[in-house]
Amino acid sequence: MPARGIDASAMSTDASTTARSPWQRLHQALMPDYNRKATIYWWTMVVLGSVALAAAVWEVQQLSLGVIAQIVLGTAFAVAAGFFPVRIPGSRNSFVAGEVFIFLLLLIHGPGAATVAAAGEGFVGAFRSSKRWTSRIASLAMAALAMSIAGHVMELGMAWSNGRSSIAPGLVLLIACLVAVGYFMLNTVFVSLVITFKRGERFNLRDHVTNFGSVGIAFGGSALIAALLHLTVRQSGMSVLFGALPVVAMLLTTVHYFMRQQEAQEVIRRGRIEAAEREAK
Repeated sequence: MPARGIDASAMSTDASTTARSPWQRLHQALMPDYNRKATIYWWTMVVLGSVALAAAVWEVQQLSLGVIAQIVLGTAFAVAAGFFPVRIPGSRNSFVAGEVFIFLLLLIHGPGAATVAAAGEGFVGAFRSSKRWTSRIASLAMAALAMSIAGHVMELGMAWSNGRSSIAPGLVLLIACLVAVGYFMLNTVFVSLVITFKRGERFNLRDHVTNFGSVGIAFGGSALIAALLHLTVRQSGMSVLFGALPVVAMLLTTVHYFMRQQEAQEVIRRGRIEAAEREAK
C-alpha cells in the first residue's frame, strides 16, 4: 500500500510537470527565485538591450574595414580589461580600466561602436562574478542599453558644442565626463532594480548614489583620459593614438597596482584591529 501511494504521488508530480508550458519550464530552470515583477522587468531589459545591441552591430558593419578593425581592437582591449577589475580600497565596489577604450570608441566612432564594446565588457564582468546565465545575459543587455542611451545623448551634446568652437575642447571634456558618469549610474540602476524587484523592496536612489558614487567618479576619470586622447587624435591624426596607447596602458597598470596595494594594506589593517579586539577580550 505505501508503495502505491508513493507511485501515485510520483505520477501526480510527473503529470503536473508535463502540464507545464515550455515557458514555465524555462522560468523554473533559469529563474526560480524571480517573482512576477522581477521576471517582467528582466525580460523587458533583455529585449530592449538586445534591440540596442543589434542596432549597434548593424551600424558598425556598415563602416569601412579599417574602422571596423579599430572597433574590434578597442573592444578586445575593453573585454580583456574586464578580467582584471580594479577594486576600490575599503569597498566592495570595483571599476574596469577598459572603460577608457569604450569611451574612446564612443568619441571617435560613435554610439554603435561603444555599445558593442560595453556589451562585451559587461558580459565578461558578469561571467567573472556570477555563475547564473540570467545575470550574464542581463548584464550584457543592460550595458548595451545604457551605453546606447548615453551615447546618443553624447552625440546631441557634441553637436551642440561644435557650434561653439572657441570653447569646444573644454566642452568635450565636460560632456564626456558627465555622460560617462550618467552611463555608469544608468547601468547600475538597471542591474540593481533586478535585485530590488526580486526582494520586493523599494529602490532608494540616495543609497544607490552613496554606495556607487566613488566608482562613478572613476568612470568620469576614465572618460577624461579618453576625451584627451580624442582631442589629440582630432588635432594630430589617428597615428598619434598608437603612440599614446602604451602610455595609457602603463598608467592603467600603475593605477591597478596602486589599488591592489591599498586593498592589501586595508586587509592588514583590519586584521590588526581584529587581533587587538581579541586580545582585549
